[in-house]
Amino acid sequence: MKAFGRVLTAFGLLVLFSFQADAHDPSMPNHEWFNKQEMNAAARKRLGVPWKSCCDNGDVFKTRFRVGEDRSDQWQYLKDGEWRTIPPDIIKEEDTPDRLPVLFINRHTGVELCFFLPRGGL
Repeated sequence: MKAFGRVLTAFGLLVLFSFQADAHDPSMPNHEWFNKQEMNAAARKRLGVPWKSCCDNGDVFKTRFRVGEDRSDQWQYLKDGEWRTIPPDIIKEEDTPDRLPVLFINRHTGVELCFFLPRGGL
């Protein structure tokens, strides 16, 4: 039974590290851009976090995005089959390298950290 536990632990660590290889992987295109992005001051204050980087405690969350159902200036993203509203204080106006939307989510808590609006359309 001990051997099974060790195999299970090793597999779990392998899965955990494979998910964090995204924007943190130096071989990934635009790696430097991802690492330079910082949270808005209002979001840092609301969340009560001491760090500034979108990337240090967060990862890019790959998903679908849409404008709010009421067509207001509200953005939503799909997570676990449910559309969630992006907090307005994390929205950034800067362009992304491929002009597509980018959402950073805290890898430990699942809280949204930074969202870059799409410039190339959805």
